[in-house]
Amino acid sequence: MNRFDRVVAIFIQLQTKRIVKAQEIAEHFDVSLRTIYRDIRSLEAAGVPIGSEAGLGYYLDRGYSLPPVHFSQQEALSLLIGEKVMGGLNDSNTQKTYREALHKIKAVLNDDDKDRLAQLSDSIEVHLTARLPNQPEVHDTLQQLQASILSSTVVAIAYRSNLRSEDTERHVEPIGLYYYSHHWHLIAWCQMRQGYRDFRLDRIQHLQLTEQRFNRNRRESLQSYLQKSHQTDQYHEVCLLVSPIIANVIQSQKHYYGFISEEPADEQGNISMVFLTPSLEYMARWLMMFTDGVTIQSPPALISEIQQHAQTLSQHLLT
Repeated sequence: MNRFDRVVAIFIQLQTKRIVKAQEIAEHFDVSLRTIYRDIRSLEAAGVPIGSEAGLGYYLDRGYSLPPVHFSQQEALSLLIGEKVMGGLNDSNTQKTYREALHKIKAVLNDDDKDRLAQLSDSIEVHLTARLPNQPEVHDTLQQLQASILSSTVVAIAYRSNLRSEDTERHVEPIGLYYYSHHWHLIAWCQMRQGYRDFRLDRIQHLQLTEQRFNRNRRESLQSYLQKSHQTDQYHEVCLLVSPIIANVIQSQKHYYGFISEEPADEQGNISMVFLTPSLEYMARWLMMFTDGVTIQSPPALISEIQQHAQTLSQHLLT
């Protein structure tokens, strides 16, 4: 990237936040802090009203009128693909807020870019093969948790685990929201368990923000938590060979168990499926209902888990 393009990009980056750190800008463009200081001075010399706060970063003065935004062809394509993908989600509230935000972006485009986006929009479609049936709305829960994260407020929840019928009362300190396996999850420090826990939002029966605050600096960031989770192999890759009949039966279920991918395995119509699960016990209990319709290819620990459950069930039925 040449210097002119970088200076323009820095100007755009300053519009994305109230305050942007010089180190953050330097890392984004992979240049030195000295280069960023020089580029900021160039913007100031061009009449851009940039303010600074010692130890915090740079900001644009309030009320500064921004010129129309111009997108490159690649940026416009990425924006449209994002719009199409969001349209395939089941969360209608997320779709609505994304469309509203996108309309605000389109409102400041110049006329040529508006025409190009309209033309591209009619020529791009996205088909999500893993689309799920309608799920419980969690929009209100998401909004409350976002408020909790921003204010570092302890949240009281009633949580119902998939393996238990009763609710458990928890006081948790939210560190982030994470979307995977087609569900929103709350990652939080559980005061009762004295450790980080993963709570699926649609299993939260009740939620209330308390008046208690927690020290955010004492807790991990969401990115740090996720990185450590992957490093410690918290999630297990499960490879299955599934018969055609069972493959058809579990089409509406597999996404709840960490489904990743599938492909034809042989001429008999068997399907190879890959899952990513945080609990082999949870996976074992689900697979047992399919008996000989599923062959576990890996990991061996899952086979042992099912054998233990089968032995327990056998003893229970014979007593």
